[in-house]
Amino acid sequence: MTTVPTRTNEEWLAALQTTGPEQTQALEELRDYLLRAVYVYLSRHRSDLTHFDRDEIQQLAEDWAQEALLTILAKLDTFRGDSRFTTWAYRVVINLAASELRRRRWANLSLEGLTESDDDEDGMSFEFAQEDGSVSPEAALQQRHVWDTLRHIIDQDLTERQRSVLVGSLVEGKPVEVLAEQLNTNPNKVYKIMHDARKKLKQRLADYNLNEESVLQVFAGV
Repeated sequence: MTTVPTRTNEEWLAALQTTGPEQTQALEELRDYLLRAVYVYLSRHRSDLTHFDRDEIQQLAEDWAQEALLTILAKLDTFRGDSRFTTWAYRVVINLAASELRRRRWANLSLEGLTESDDDEDGMSFEFAQEDGSVSPEAALQQRHVWDTLRHIIDQDLTERQRSVLVGSLVEGKPVEVLAEQLNTNPNKVYKIMHDARKKLKQRLADYNLNEESVLQVFAGV
């Protein structure tokens, strides 16, 4: 069980918003707490990470604990005190880790293959039905159905420029400026292309009785 630092909400806010040794001590306590919390989450509650060794889990935990710490400091003024400060901080780091793992899983779907010619029998490899048992046969079947639907929509209903922007931004993480340069256009037009692509994607998903939330739930593993 993760040890919770013994400070009141008021003491946490006061210490983190001051300067000097008191703030340094509070930052160390909070970071240690976040690190322990996210390490337990990754090592005990994420079956999709069973193939990671201890050092890899530790590195992920350290990275996300530090990122969560910065997020918490930037959002101290949004803490309303409805719960314990450490409970709020716990949610921040766990939500961050879950979101990042979800993003990485989406990236592993190799969406960039949709903008290229199909060379294999299925059009592209299907990688997320994991052989290590972290995904059940039923879940893998559901993933395959949703993925095939997404692939069909992106391939058949989006323009080439919409596919390039959607994949480049959401999967490959390219900045808008880079996408604009690649498409020989300006950032404002890239935003418009992205808006149109996502609107079309939502419309077509609705035709299949799917929405963004349900799609994410299929692949989230949380």
